[in-house]
Amino acid sequence: MAHHYRTRDVRPHERFSYWREAVCEAYVQLGCEGGDREDFSGGIGVEHYPNLSISNVYGMAHEVYRRRKDIARADDEYFLLSMQMKEISFVAQNGHVAELEPGDLALYSSTDPYQLTLTDNFSQMVVQLPKNRLLARLPNADMLTGRRISGSSEVGRLVGENIVNFSRLISDGGEVMQSVVQDVLIDLIATGLASLDDSKVEMSLPEQHILLRARSYIQANLTDPAMDRNSVAASVGLSVRRLNELFSKEGTSVAGFIRSARLQRAAQDLADPRYSGQSISEIAMRWGFYNFQHFSKLFRTHFGHAPSDYRTLRAGPERLRH
Repeated sequence: MAHHYRTRDVRPHERFSYWREAVCEAYVQLGCEGGDREDFSGGIGVEHYPNLSISNVYGMAHEVYRRRKDIARADDEYFLLSMQMKEISFVAQNGHVAELEPGDLALYSSTDPYQLTLTDNFSQMVVQLPKNRLLARLPNADMLTGRRISGSSEVGRLVGENIVNFSRLISDGGEVMQSVVQDVLIDLIATGLASLDDSKVEMSLPEQHILLRARSYIQANLTDPAMDRNSVAASVGLSVRRLNELFSKEGTSVAGFIRSARLQRAAQDLADPRYSGQSISEIAMRWGFYNFQHFSKLFRTHFGHAPSDYRTLRAGPERLRH
């Protein structure tokens, strides 16, 4: 469901106060400064989906702060990725400052203080997603905040263009399409951030495209018991050996990525109250695990808890962090 916040809907002397409330409601608890003027204007249009939200935000110059007192009041942990659409802005976190021009992107985390400096007539697209979703794909994502992904680089263009395209697909598609597109979008973000990690093996743009296609195929076919590394390789027109070489550059294999994706989906269902009436074995089989003992062993290794304990902990008042 879309939510819209526009300062033009309130009286001039109330606009920045309204904006402060709107920003906090649309994103995370924040402080805003520097916009106390009667000609201040801004707007946010945000679409909320099960696994992430995508918003378009525009306005006049001001600064946004995520302070320690804001963090202390928070229950959820998010990453936010801003893509500059118009004018420039600055994202500062963990000692890094990213200057964003149109097309550039930068990641920041809700669990550490940050500052956004926004200039007059700026426009951004912002993706907000649970931290654990991105960390499952890119464990060192917290080390990559406040750093600029250039929109003129090959990987920056790839990620930026597809964020815009996928945001349209999410809005237009049904529930199944939305679920698949959200996972592919998170994969894209992880790919773009991985380009900032100097320890990663450099991949060419064609290789990145192949990996994205393979991941998209995997995410779309996780419930198919016949889906394996051979069918994935066939879907992108490569041998299993060659496709494994590409996945190995990201520290995994085709089979390993499939297994991890299926475990992640099973964990999501175990934590989802809609499936509380289903047995763990039913959920495991839905995501391609037909040997319950093997599933339990894999799950404990991946998440540090047995499936039953994980379900109990996620159903409790405190969320499990992994």
